[in-house]
Parts: sequence; C-alpha cells; structure tokens
Amino acid sequence: MLTPIIKGAANDLQLSDLGALSYEKTLVLVATDGSEPAVRATQHAVVLAGLLGARLRAIHVNMGLEELALPEPPVSEAVYERLDPGIKGLVVAQRLAELNGVECALEVAKGGVARNIIGVALREGAGLIVLGDTGRTGLSRLALGSVAEAVVKASALPVLVVKAR
Repeated sequence: MLTPIIKGAANDLQLSDLGALSYEKTLVLVATDGSEPAVRATQHAVVLAGLLGARLRAIHVNMGLEELALPEPPVSEAVYERLDPGIKGLVVAQRLAELNGVECALEVAKGGVARNIIGVALREGAGLIVLGDTGRTGLSRLALGSVAEAVVKASALPVLVVKAR
C-alpha cells in the first residue's frame, strides 16, 4: 500500500502537501494464461515483488470445461511439456520467483476472468495487479474483448499492463 495517498490534480495541490512516500510490504498479483504477454508480465511482477519485498501470487483463470490441477513440485521437463498452457504459466511464475528469492503462491480459478483476477487480488490484499496485454486490435478486440482492459476499468487497485511488444 502506497502512503501517503495524495488526492487531487497537480493544479489543485500545494508543494507543502507533498511528503516522503513509502510502500508497505504487500502482495503482487500476476494473472497468466501462459501466453507470451503473460510471461512478460510475470517477469515484471517477479522483479517488482522482489524490489518491494512483497510476496507474489500467480493466478490462472480456467474458462474450459476440464478441471486443471497444479502438478506436484518439482516439475520435470517431461511433466512440464504435457501441461495446459495456463498451468505452464503458473509453473513459470513459481520457478522465476524461486530463482529470484520471492515467495510465491499459485491459484487456479474457474469462471469470469476479470472478475476472478480482481476478486483474488482483493481477497489476498494485493497492492498491485500485473497482467499482459495481447495487443489485439480491430474486430478481434471487439469480438473477444480485452481482459486487461476489463481489469483496468473494474479494479480499484493499481494495475500494471505489460504490452505484448
């Protein structure tokens, strides 16, 4: 949590309103589907969690019909190759966190993607949500929507969107 929170636009502030900022140890939530933008977002989330002394929670929201389970660690290359892409994204988050000295918890949720991401972030007390942007434009964006856009619009928490390129 960032303190103090300064309210108002720069035009409405006086310089005497400003003070030293601090960021309380907290949790960084990263959402992954295993895509390239999600892996890029995961890298940023691990670095930020490390810099802030925060924990990392990685979530994959399963929209499919089949149940997805996390494999027991340690995950071998042979097991990794057979995993669902979203679960692979969680394994990547866990491995990167471990290699960088960041505590990491994993979660698989089912249902609405943006709703679950925001719900888990609120439930776990996250101070920041990190996710990738697919970079879709035009008709594909209209047809499929953007999870990143939905999270940014609906979340009261800060959201960092890592661009696809």
